[in-house]
Amino acid sequence: MKIKNRYRSKSDFNNMSKSERVALSFVSPFYNNETEDTERIKEKSLPLQTLFNCVYTITSQLKSEEMPELFIDEIWDSIKHIRGKDYVEGPLARLIVLEYEYNVNRWYEAIIIFACVYVVMAIDCPDKKACLQRIKSKAAYNPDAQNYFNIFERKLEDLQNKMKENPDAYGYKTEAVTVEPKIYTEDEWLANEKHDSWRLDALKRGMVGKPIEEQFNLYVAEFQSENSLPSPSKIYLSLLDIQIRALQKQLSAKNAPTVSINDILEVLAQNNFSNQKQAELLQVVNYVLHSKQYPDDICGNLDKKIQILQLSTETSEKDRVENGETKRTQKVTTDVLILLLSKAGISAASEDKAKIARLISYLTDFSEEKIRQRLSNSDELTSFHKEEIESINKILADLNMDISIQYNKQR
Repeated sequence: MKIKNRYRSKSDFNNMSKSERVALSFVSPFYNNETEDTERIKEKSLPLQTLFNCVYTITSQLKSEEMPELFIDEIWDSIKHIRGKDYVEGPLARLIVLEYEYNVNRWYEAIIIFACVYVVMAIDCPDKKACLQRIKSKAAYNPDAQNYFNIFERKLEDLQNKMKENPDAYGYKTEAVTVEPKIYTEDEWLANEKHDSWRLDALKRGMVGKPIEEQFNLYVAEFQSENSLPSPSKIYLSLLDIQIRALQKQLSAKNAPTVSINDILEVLAQNNFSNQKQAELLQVVNYVLHSKQYPDDICGNLDKKIQILQLSTETSEKDRVENGETKRTQKVTTDVLILLLSKAGISAASEDKAKIARLISYLTDFSEEKIRQRLSNSDELTSFHKEEIESINKILADLNMDISIQYNKQR
């Protein structure tokens, strides 16, 4: 499941909503110790910030949907079925760190996540009863799962009872008294629905050919007119509301500010970025455009520009070699720096490879992802690197250092 990286560390918990803070207080004891019926949640397997990144991502989606209960099964499957660890997906995602892929390692971690989602939704959206019931059906699907979920549910019931007794103390306003809507029989419902559908169809026919802005204003006016009647039709209001929301999305997309590809290229040119750096930055932009499902013609043009820049970088590198300059390759440079780091007591075998790759990339301007791959799966150097290896070994020898780079002279 792809989750938003809202909480990058526990210090970011200061930005939590009230409902998330409640969920945090409920879940914290599970990290302290195990009980007869529950396992201890290990911080290494499910860090608290990852847990609440999951909760924030899921609740944000559910709150934005008209019928969130329809998405529960899909969310459950995406977070529970694949065994893995939380990680940032791909080198481009690591550069922007906006979201990353996560799947639970243990079955009860999925229960904990959904229990926290249940708490947040129950506090923020108590009217979405079908959604809450669906979350509960997933999080309490057998007696073992209920041992975890029931603890959250009992604590939530106790909190809600206290909130009803003294809502001001908890920062929640007392709910206004609502009038129960009329319950129609099946025949009455079908008759009303058919009549109101005809009314909406007649209104739609009058909208043909009109701009989206004008359609939106007319639907809003019709909604207000119907709602002001002594006995407005709930069905008709619901149909109008659906149309208004759809037009709102179209207007938002239409009025959204845009940045052209040429604007980005112009800024890169003005700041004298190298071709390699331009290609890397454009790959980040391209990743964002693909994730937002921009049209293929835009992404395709950007792909072509990236290929041209990469080809230009490779051509300039070949020219350097042909002109007799010593070629500095990523493989040899990485191996030399690893040897130097080992002298300082830092080993790629025991330390975080991502951190080492980040340091080497900073010093050399080589790709951080390719360096990380070299650290994880280093194939031997060959006679292709002979000239470069002999050059760097001479430098090391001149410095009286007892280290050198080896290569396979038979290849």
